[in-house]
This record gives sequence, structure tokens and C-alpha cells, in this order.
Amino acid sequence: MRLLWHRSLIGPQRVMCVTVLCALAAAACTSGDRAAGTTVRPTSSAAVPAASAPETSQEAAPSTSASASDGCVPDADVVGSHGRHRLASGGNEYEYLLYVPASASGSAPAPLVVNFHGLGGDGPGQAAYTGYTDLADDEGFVVVHPSGLGDNDWGGVRSWELAHSDTSSRDDVQFVGDLIERVSEQACVDESRVYATGFSNGGYFSAYLACKLADRIAATFSVGGISHPEGCQPSRAVAMAAVHGTDDEVVPFDDRRESVLLQGVQIDDEKARELEAFFAEIIPDELAEFAAAFGCAVVTESEFDSTTSLTSYTGCDDGVELRFYAVEGLGHVWPGSSWGKGNGKNGAGSEAGISATSDGWAFMSQYSLNQ
Repeated sequence: MRLLWHRSLIGPQRVMCVTVLCALAAAACTSGDRAAGTTVRPTSSAAVPAASAPETSQEAAPSTSASASDGCVPDADVVGSHGRHRLASGGNEYEYLLYVPASASGSAPAPLVVNFHGLGGDGPGQAAYTGYTDLADDEGFVVVHPSGLGDNDWGGVRSWELAHSDTSSRDDVQFVGDLIERVSEQACVDESRVYATGFSNGGYFSAYLACKLADRIAATFSVGGISHPEGCQPSRAVAMAAVHGTDDEVVPFDDRRESVLLQGVQIDDEKARELEAFFAEIIPDELAEFAAAFGCAVVTESEFDSTTSLTSYTGCDDGVELRFYAVEGLGHVWPGSSWGKGNGKNGAGSEAGISATSDGWAFMSQYSLNQ
């Protein structure tokens, strides 16, 4: 797999957009039934101000976190702060931005959301772009925004590994497992309610974690990128959702549009064929393939809002649900971000429409690894 990078305008900001090459196939899924391996839980609500915290460094260590029935106490220096931390994993040092709101500082274990940036981004940028720390205040969960390693072959931009881009020099999947353990030591985390979300390259990576860490990740929500790689064999069915814009110019919704990443690219014929095949993939079909693998029996088409259609897959193994949101007129952006408001990128170009942050959390937070 090869990683590409491209700069595109999102609102007034110039940000790195992501795409990742991997071999994919087709299939799609959503449901709300409660079954083995899955429980539905309500969320709580509270709000507090945030502050800054010093940077810390830590080697990966055995987890001492609490289960949902245990009591625990988060480190006092992480509560209410946007702390920058470092973690050694697999011979590399990663950075992450941790936020533990006061609403998640009690003795009851709180859910954890891991939010992955796109190619060329970083954790702090993803936090600002998506607004997940504000939602953490309101809903009482812990959120961590990790930063990927720089790739020297692509100008040193940060990225996340996918199925066919594995190298011996890094293991991002191992890092995520180590990160969950480390954050669970710093905060009071319910490890049965760990969720993965992300944008573009981070969206692809979130879905890849369903393949590789199904025993640690309760649900995923991918934005602007998802794939079902060959050889994906999760240990259980995982609740998954994805949102994608029909006018995405970086990761095309279907084969009717050519990615801007292919325009004017000087590459050899073999790479060109690989890229063309990748960008010809039908994005809704990638989630559909997960649905087929999870035995989802019922497909329902509905209207989520005036610009968003919803394909729901229910009757799936372990009572999980899969959803695909297609947003008419949306480009390569995080729907609902203030960075994309007022420029027609968010469907109707107004405050109305799906929010990948609040609606993503609402979907993921229903699920738990516990029965």
C-alpha cells in the first residue's frame, strides 16, 4: 500500500487530506438489537472548562484500569487539562493529546474515544477540527487524539498504517493497544467502552482496527474514508458506521469522479494503475462488505435529514448494527465541523445536517464489549 498526500481547502484553513492504497472488495450494514457481546447504554451529561497540562513521557506498561463495575481515581494532573503526552511503543515514540473532563473524573469508569487525524495532520489539529473535547465535557467521556509517525518517503507527513502498508519499523495497531492501556492508567476508563473514530486516513485506520483489535474496540465511526481489506478477520462482529460526501474530491464516493490526487501526478505505469483502481472503489460498498462478513440480514434505506441518506444494516452477528450515511454535496471534510460551515461543504451549507462528532458519538456510545 502506498500513502499519498494532498493539500486542499477546508473552509478558511489549509489542511492535509488523506488517502491510502489497499486492495478492497465490495458489500454494506445497521441495527439496534441487544445481543451477546453488545449492550446498549445511556450517556451522561455535564460540562466543564478545559485547561492546559505539562507534557509527560511513558513506556507502555501493563494495564491497571478498572472494569465497568470497579471504582477508580484518575490522575489529578490530567483532569480538566489538554495534556500532551508521549508513549514508547514498538520501538517508536508517539505523541497524544489527552482530555479528561471533570464530568469523567469520578470513581465510575468512563468511556474512551480515540480520534485519529488524516494524513499530514496531528492530534491537536484533529481535536480542534472535530470539537470532540467539547462533546466530552457534555457527555462525560475521556477522549484522546494521538499523532501518527512521520513517513520520510512522503515528506515526513504523519500517517496511520493500513492493511498493506505494514512495515517492520512501526506497528500502529500495537500502539493503539498500548495507548488504551496507558490512558486507562491515567484516567478512569471503562475498557469495555472504547471507541475509534477518525478522518480520511484516520477513518480508514478506525475501520482497520475493527479487523485487528475487535477485542478492544466496541464500535467505530469512519469519516471520509473506509475500506474492508482482504484478509480482515475480526474476532467478533463490530458495530461500525461511516459518513461520506457525494462530492468528495479526494476520496471519491464512487467511480464517477477522478480523485484530485491523480491529476498531474508523475508516477510510473504500475503505480498509476494501482491508484486508479483504488480510487475507482465504491465507498458505500466497503462498509457493505463488513456487513456481509457480519451476517447482517436486513438492509433498510431511509432519509436521515434533507441532505443525508442512511443505509442501515441490522440482524447482524452479536446484535451489532452498521450504518452508512451519504451526504449530498459534501466534499472531503468532517461534517458538522465549524471549519466547513458557510461554504456549501456540509450538505445544504447551513447549520443543519449530520454531525460526525455528535452523531458519531451517539452511534458508538450504544455499544459495549460486555454482554
